[in-house]
Amino acid sequence: MSTASLLAFLNKLDKEFERKTPKEKRLEYNLLTHTFTYDENTFLGEMESELQSRGIRLTSDRRTEIQRLAGLFSTKLYTDVSTINQAAEAKSGITRLKGTSKSFSFVFTTDVRTGKTPNGWAQGQADVFDKIKVSYSNAYRNFFFGIRRSLKEGTKARESFDKNYRFKKDLDTPTKGRMGHSGHAEGEGIVETMTREFFEKHASTVFNAKTGNVSTEQELLSDLDKMGIDLTFMRSTSDMTQNISLIGASGNILSGNQIKKKLEAARNRIKKIINKPGMLNSIADLEGSDSLKTIKRKQTVSKVTKPFKKIAGVDVKTEDINIQHSTSTVSKKKKSKGKKGKSPSAVKVAGLSSLSKGVKAKKSPYSIASYIGIFNQQLPQAVARNMISPALQYQSGRFAASTRITDITQTAQGFPSIGYTYMRYPYETFEVGNAQGSVERDPRKLIDKSIREIATQFAIGRFYTRRV
Repeated sequence: MSTASLLAFLNKLDKEFERKTPKEKRLEYNLLTHTFTYDENTFLGEMESELQSRGIRLTSDRRTEIQRLAGLFSTKLYTDVSTINQAAEAKSGITRLKGTSKSFSFVFTTDVRTGKTPNGWAQGQADVFDKIKVSYSNAYRNFFFGIRRSLKEGTKARESFDKNYRFKKDLDTPTKGRMGHSGHAEGEGIVETMTREFFEKHASTVFNAKTGNVSTEQELLSDLDKMGIDLTFMRSTSDMTQNISLIGASGNILSGNQIKKKLEAARNRIKKIINKPGMLNSIADLEGSDSLKTIKRKQTVSKVTKPFKKIAGVDVKTEDINIQHSTSTVSKKKKSKGKKGKSPSAVKVAGLSSLSKGVKAKKSPYSIASYIGIFNQQLPQAVARNMISPALQYQSGRFAASTRITDITQTAQGFPSIGYTYMRYPYETFEVGNAQGSVERDPRKLIDKSIREIATQFAIGRFYTRRV
């Protein structure tokens, strides 16, 4: 990329982050359309993981009681949402409620009325995120206190529960604690959405110095990565609909803190480069800026061939050896004044072929195994995009985030065999042959499809996938 346009892009990003904080953007994004999804099995898994993360041992009896309470929660929640659905105005192109009490989705917009008092921090009835929270508040209160009652008083489990969720029985109306959270889908939180918005707003101002065209997103992200700036945590789509589900509090807080740290690291690196733009001259292989290896090669070619250009009768043909340093710009394309003809070939000086050999770079042999890192960077987002009915549907994002490539081997016939894994509990039950197995919802089918979508960019050809 043109270093000038790249630096300008970084400056614009920096100003956007200075001008708007995640807290301010949250108030803005909370007014957008939100799709709330609920699945009893996912909710049950989240709540069990949440309790275990708080040091509460789940005996067989406790698991049975949690499952019973989850069933009551599902019924109450679906009844409450159905009531809201009946009162909601019909909107063209929107089917608000889909599914059953065990697994459903509901589209919340600003015109939905819940009939409940908004939270103190919300923007009244206009706050769509708040509508979701208050819609499940009654059902969740019953679930929370049911869990507490199931833990016998005086036990370590009850003490841990009260301590972690700050339960105070001396209050007239004890708070229901924060055992569960309304969590954004993986990669679609406030920080991820905000970063995507700022990125797309200014990405078209960056140019590829070699082609003169606007840089593609892949090219821009590649150069940012070379500069030590990681923005891959931003959401993978420009669709600004928020996807929300009920997840465990500890997992949600941990995920949120991790994303904030990634944003902080990216912002610090951006500021460092803005303050010391000369750093870019030492970063190799930026698009449109000759790499240090290329510069060295061109300097060597120039030094070797220059004396022979002055000798009459010696034909010296070289590649383009004009060095394109990182400080170049591409605001205007210069037209060549030379005559049309064949493209310059590699260095060919009579009697000097041995000298030119030393400046040719050696290429590494092709190895699909070297793409494991790229696969793992893209796989969670690809899986998340494909999690639509009739396949497994997107809920908390934990399934998508758990998918990864473990190895790439070769079959006896010479074809690549890509091994992958995912969070086996509670999702393995949907594999064909298991309790809830089905061809449509089999996780292996979903992951295979996602891997093949990623593989198209590498022109790998025929290959196999396997769950390890």
